[in-house]
Amino acid sequence: MSKLISYSFCLVVAALVVFAFSPRSEGLDQQVDMDLGRVQINDLVQFEGRVVAVGERGSIILSDDLGDTWRTTHSDRELPVTLTGINWLGEQTLIAVGHDELMLRSDDAGESWQVIMNDSDAGEPLLGSWTADGQKVFAYGSFGRFFISHDAGYSWEAQELDLHGEHLNDLAGDGQRLQMMVGEMGLVLRSEDYGQSWSRIEPFYRGSLFGVAHLQGSTWVTYGMRGHVFVSHDDGMSWNQLELPHRLPLYGHAVNADGIVIVGTGGAYVNVSRSGELGDLGFMQGLGTLTSAVVLPNSDLFVAGQRGLTQKGRTYLAVIGQ
Repeated sequence: MSKLISYSFCLVVAALVVFAFSPRSEGLDQQVDMDLGRVQINDLVQFEGRVVAVGERGSIILSDDLGDTWRTTHSDRELPVTLTGINWLGEQTLIAVGHDELMLRSDDAGESWQVIMNDSDAGEPLLGSWTADGQKVFAYGSFGRFFISHDAGYSWEAQELDLHGEHLNDLAGDGQRLQMMVGEMGLVLRSEDYGQSWSRIEPFYRGSLFGVAHLQGSTWVTYGMRGHVFVSHDDGMSWNQLELPHRLPLYGHAVNADGIVIVGTGGAYVNVSRSGELGDLGFMQGLGTLTSAVVLPNSDLFVAGQRGLTQKGRTYLAVIGQ
């Protein structure tokens, strides 16, 4: 059986909770009425028991009870710009990024948000951010847009990279000296000086790569279009493909104690171990495209996708439209 099935997993998807769930009884598989906003969720982050999700038209929602209830802390009333990424810098600080080079910062764990950067004239989306120490922060996005902050996201400066306009889709690090960034047309960049300079790895794949993660030691994984998953055992200098039985795009991942769970189109999931070995894989039926995931402290897996909010292994089942 899949490791993913062994989780009691939670699915946070295109339509998400705006108001709290109605009261529940003790019966198993009880259906619970919900008020739902039709919101596409693009990214999730979990820290200290709180889950924060961001999505279209400036939507930011959070849960403090492992997904039982959700509330909105930012919406299109404040700034109706699609948000694409959310990152926890440590303590109470969060950075959210989105279209129009929008960057929001929160110093109270997501309760309120301040606009740090916004260029509606440029209209280019930022796609994510990353930090190792909570002070030096990187933000990246379409057409090679790349920014660095040295003060925990209060101020930012643009850095020109030696690119040909490729989109930068994801960035990860080993927590020490090495960072890896991936993008379209098989782009893989390495930095051995904490992002001061970047070198391009000889392309081993011509399609888009959507995610990258450090597994352990010198072992990394990247994934993207048409079910392509690659593993490196030499800090990204060379890559070997893990063969999957399908060619569905893979868009997001969650790191757990055993390795990484990658999710994608058609409810596809792929487990890769810390040592870079292919584990269980399959499909979460009826869930459509899955775009991102986080693992909760109780080992529940939250996945952003298309088909409502399902929580298995608990005393209720919440369904859209009930």
